[in-house]
Amino acid sequence: MKLFNLIPAAIFIALISASVSATEKSKHSVGFQLGAGGLEYQNKDTDNEGLASSYFFYNYQFSTLYSFEVGISGAEDIDDWNCDADQGGDWECFSDGSKFDLLADDFDYSAIVIALKSDLSLSKRNSLYGKIGMVLYDYDMELLNNKTIKDDGAGYLLEGGWSYRWDSGVGMNVGWQYQDAGDLEFTALNLGINYVF
Repeated sequence: MKLFNLIPAAIFIALISASVSATEKSKHSVGFQLGAGGLEYQNKDTDNEGLASSYFFYNYQFSTLYSFEVGISGAEDIDDWNCDADQGGDWECFSDGSKFDLLADDFDYSAIVIALKSDLSLSKRNSLYGKIGMVLYDYDMELLNNKTIKDDGAGYLLEGGWSYRWDSGVGMNVGWQYQDAGDLEFTALNLGINYVF
């Protein structure tokens, strides 16, 4: 799944939910986050190679402090990953000129997320939030269009940040997200927009 394939779905749902009156008290919201960060694979020296991430979610607030969330997460490499064979036939891979230990020039990640979110209100519009959840992930890395690493399974997600909501029901958030996907870990700083309907 390519990262930006989620954008049309996010726009469609945002347009549908915009037609619902934001003045009614509701427990439902949808949102979309974009982020940038780094990955680490099997503790190899990847120097946290750069990635772009996206997260599209639906949230249901079942109490004043807690919400249930389901979402789709995606990520892909953004640095210039290049691999060349040396004179001995061994591969060396570089990102923006710096050598790293992965045999890959392409990375693609997708996951389904099920999470519990908690909000701590600071004022009428400001709050801090935290999430903990499970991810069902699938990722692969390629070298010259041949898969070198492929894995899927279950892992976990942690996220924390700050959010702000206007009277219209539109909100924004800034947060730090960590995903553990077995041998792969990545972190991203996210900027998001959401809508209560």
